[in-house]
Amino acid sequence: MKKQGTLLLLLAAFALPVILAKLVLDLNWYQGGVTNRGELLDSPMASEWLGESNQWQLIYLLPDECDELCLGALFNLRQVPQAVGAEHDRLSSVLLIDGDTLDEQPADVKKQLAGIEQRQVPENVVSQLKTLEYGAKAIYIADPLGNVMMAYPLVKGQVAVLAQGKDVLRDLKRLLKISKIG
Repeated sequence: MKKQGTLLLLLAAFALPVILAKLVLDLNWYQGGVTNRGELLDSPMASEWLGESNQWQLIYLLPDECDELCLGALFNLRQVPQAVGAEHDRLSSVLLIDGDTLDEQPADVKKQLAGIEQRQVPENVVSQLKTLEYGAKAIYIADPLGNVMMAYPLVKGQVAVLAQGKDVLRDLKRLLKISKIG
């Protein structure tokens, strides 16, 4: 009887952790750690219109009227490439402009565009961007091969915009460090 008890105890010591692990995973009790601050897109968008620029790109679609969200995005598009430091030549900010959107913007908004690359894009690109999870209300990161892969939904308020800029910067530094392209 004593030998059977020892054997059962030994079997329980090895089987119990496996059974508990299976239970935790099946019931979704474990939420894995995430190191990225932005939202990875469920399906990255391959974009021929970006092309292979050999640079990582921050992308933002300029809306018809630039509000507080838009100004925060423009601020981050200007500041993040400068904050990257020595690797700033591996990163560019791209402002996508649909038609006459830029002409309709006030002077203070046009002043914010200094140092940001501006590209006129056709309507099909705008509609393609709007099909993404956050639509035109986000800053996107595209890899050097032209795949839009990560989003940062726009935020309001100076503190939130600065925090978002730090998040973008942290993710980009990590991407630039481990990336062999761009």
